[in-house]
Amino acid sequence: MTNLSDLRQPDPIQPVQEVPLDGGAVALAASPVFAGVVITQFLGAFNDNYFKQLLLLKCAEFERTTREQLGAGIDLTPYAMVAFALPFVLLSGLGGYISDRFSRQRVIVYCKIGEIAVMACALLVLLMADLSTQTQLMLLIGVLALLGGQSALFGPSKYAILPELFAKKQLLPVNGSVQMTTFLAIIFGMALAGIALDILDDGLWYVSVIAVGIAIVGTLTSLLIRRTDAAHPNLPLRFEMVFVPRETWRLILSMPMLRNCLLMATLFWFIGGVTQPAVNSLGELAFGISKTRTSLMAASIGVGIACGCIIAGTRSQQRGDGSVWVRCGGWMLVISLGIITLISSGLLGYPLPGDEQGSILAGILQADPLEWMMRGSMFLLGFSAGVFVIPIQVYIQQAPPAEHKGRVLGALNLLSWIGIVASAVFIGVANKVTDALATEDAPYSMRFLVFAALAIVMLPAAMLFRLKEVSDPSLNQQTD
Repeated sequence: MTNLSDLRQPDPIQPVQEVPLDGGAVALAASPVFAGVVITQFLGAFNDNYFKQLLLLKCAEFERTTREQLGAGIDLTPYAMVAFALPFVLLSGLGGYISDRFSRQRVIVYCKIGEIAVMACALLVLLMADLSTQTQLMLLIGVLALLGGQSALFGPSKYAILPELFAKKQLLPVNGSVQMTTFLAIIFGMALAGIALDILDDGLWYVSVIAVGIAIVGTLTSLLIRRTDAAHPNLPLRFEMVFVPRETWRLILSMPMLRNCLLMATLFWFIGGVTQPAVNSLGELAFGISKTRTSLMAASIGVGIACGCIIAGTRSQQRGDGSVWVRCGGWMLVISLGIITLISSGLLGYPLPGDEQGSILAGILQADPLEWMMRGSMFLLGFSAGVFVIPIQVYIQQAPPAEHKGRVLGALNLLSWIGIVASAVFIGVANKVTDALATEDAPYSMRFLVFAALAIVMLPAAMLFRLKEVSDPSLNQQTD
């Protein structure tokens, strides 16, 4: 059994200085390894969010249609959210084990090949004739579960490999760039999903072909990432590793700041898991606007996160302290959620539905001042989330010993997706409660209360959580 005093010795494996530090951002951007990491992550995140948003929008449409036809809507959104999140709960520990046991670069490549297979399954479902809408949606939810499984195995290696490829000084800007491009992918994925549904509702298999192509390109760019050695090549596989081994949990519990950062990351993903379907509900059901405009509202969050990530990454590097960004981001999250609650409550009115048929540009630009206010508040929400999470994520990457990074990041995946599973349960219950409070004439008018509940959930974290640096001696104390 590994002794905790051994686990917490300084990392004996120094990160490879892949690009010269004196070259700054220019040298980093010129590195093919950096390009491989960023582009591979971008394309994978695009496919994940494009497919998930497409399915969530179809689920919202199906709920509205069944309510009109049957008098009671069939809400498949929580099932889709659980299907995507549950594989992370079940497989994140295994993903962490694989990340430590094998070359992380090889794991990344094989996971990208798996993405090609999953996107091909989605194409086959969309090509099947004579399926009812509900049957097709259920099959696509099954494909979404496969995509979640692929991402669960991919995630720990994707982040644990960064300290092996880049010097410590570069981790903040690298993480900021990775997160920025990730959320740019979320922006494009969510926005294009809405546009595709408005234009190609009866020909979605065309877009699925594109998704397969993107997965292929992502697999090719993963080959640019430099081959790394296994961190713990003799690590035995035990059943407990499926759910993260005991020694990893003991390590986490022995480092209070690491434990608290993992909890904050879980809260971040819980809020994110609730926000996307809540925005879809507001746009398509409460406001009655098009899928394109609904997706643009959701994509505004991604724009904000991208900006927040890159600013927090670069500015934190210059200051050498991300704690200020975490504290400001926490309070800004509470404030932005309160603003969204006010704007979407109907006290100021509702966005005009408009007529967007036959024009993508009209669907993008046909928005009154109230809708632009909504987009602005969604941007602020995303920006706040970006500056909040980046220093926390860098801490989680730096704090554990090298031979435990993969399993700690597997634990991060597990906890984050427990948060997202909880968000699926939360949104299902919240939708029923808010619909019960609404009137028959406006059955979705109270769904804005979801954002008020999120503000209340975030408030204690904004008040109490303070990030400390990895070099802080108090990190190794057994007390908080």
